Amino acid sequence: MVKYEKQEYLSFYGLEQWGSIHTSEIITYNQHEIFIQFFMPDNTKKLVTIVHGYLDHSGALSKIIDTLVSDGYGVVTFDLPGHGHSNGVRGDIEDFSAYAQVLHAVHSHIINKGITYKKWSIMGHSTGGAIILNYMNEYKFTFDKVILVAPLIQPYLWSFSKFGVKLIGEKIVHLKRTYRKNSSDPEYLAYVKNDPLQFTKLPVSWLQSLERWNSSLLEQLSKSEKTLLIIQGNKDTTVDWRYNIKFILKKYPNATCVLIDGGNHQLLNETAIIRDLTFTHIKRYLSVIGDNKDRRN
Repeated sequence: MVKYEKQEYLSFYGLEQWGSIHTSEIITYNQHEIFIQFFMPDNTKKLVTIVHGYLDHSGALSKIIDTLVSDGYGVVTFDLPGHGHSNGVRGDIEDFSAYAQVLHAVHSHIINKGITYKKWSIMGHSTGGAIILNYMNEYKFTFDKVILVAPLIQPYLWSFSKFGVKLIGEKIVHLKRTYRKNSSDPEYLAYVKNDPLQFTKLPVSWLQSLERWNSSLLEQLSKSEKTLLIIQGNKDTTVDWRYNIKFILKKYPNATCVLIDGGNHQLLNETAIIRDLTFTHIKRYLSVIGDNKDRRN
């Protein structure tokens, strides 16, 4: 794992302009050492927690962090276990529920520091969206706004992938990572391959954890009247977005879904036109005043 140096980190991920309002720390939860970052403008009254997706880390969220902080939002983000500057086997997790537990530990830590906001929202990309759904199902924390960007329920061609996971069983421990064209921005695609916090091997055990989580999701995820926003690109071939949107809308009938024409999976790292459209929807939704109490069936 690459050693963390603040100035080098902020410079590499294009966040050096926020160095004066940036802090970071490590918290320990169930043997996980979790790297948390805070970007806190003076006198901000609005906070957003951002949860990154699988294979990514907080630095990959730099463009949306920059946009939100520029608009006066405080931002909290953290690296999932086995990602970025958090410890753990790279890209692996024993059980998907551990991700939601870590998110809860992060929020508990923030509250214990005395950081509380009436307008505290949360946003997750891909696996980060799945973690938020798990979290809202298991914990009573109420967010002002919830945004899921290209959320994961089932990956693309999941039936085929499940068969492959069962076929290889315990014979293969890791799969070589294939860098997919999940954005139409060539600069981003080149950046990912040179990012020192990315990794090149995928543990098969993570796919097995995903399969167990996915198999139990239909029964375990409660129906809720909570409102949330789904933003999804219609060129996404990382997740099965048609199935996923249908599933989430069934569980959250008051959710709103925005389809981004030409958008790939990495909507937060797309070309400027698509990215700006995505960010516009995010900022507009965050600024809407409305009741978001969780009334479950």
